[in-house]
Amino acid sequence: MTLNRIAPEAARLARRPVLQAAVTTGARCSNREQYRDLLDRNRSSPPAMWAAQQAAAQKLCAGCPVRPACEELALRDGTGDRASDDLVRGGRRGQDLAIDREIRQAARIATAVTADWQQRPELAAAPRGAAGAGVTDDVVVARDDDMPVAA
Repeated sequence: MTLNRIAPEAARLARRPVLQAAVTTGARCSNREQYRDLLDRNRSSPPAMWAAQQAAAQKLCAGCPVRPACEELALRDGTGDRASDDLVRGGRRGQDLAIDREIRQAARIATAVTADWQQRPELAAAPRGAAGAGVTDDVVVARDDDMPVAA
């Protein structure tokens, strides 16, 4: 596994620092400001406009060599909400991420988040939110826009 390409199964097995390094160095959307309007919904956008943006974002993600790592980070970070359709991460809509995290892959995601925390003993003692949301350490900082970035 290299940091500029990661397979889906490797992403599921990788620990958080490896996933974050892959996304930080290899993501097609690494210039977050350039793609902000594409990946995040402007609340005043009409549904038809957001549908077109979403399709374009998913197309951008489809060709990304680290899409599986980005998707895995989004699942572990608690990104997305079943009640709101307002973002695309790892080529997936926020609603789809939430359904996978809460229903389809709940046990696997919980195990991965626990393993991430156990790997970093200094973090294990710190309080944390659901699915590790709001994690802050020397490797990853989760920002308000739910896009993890390297510290």
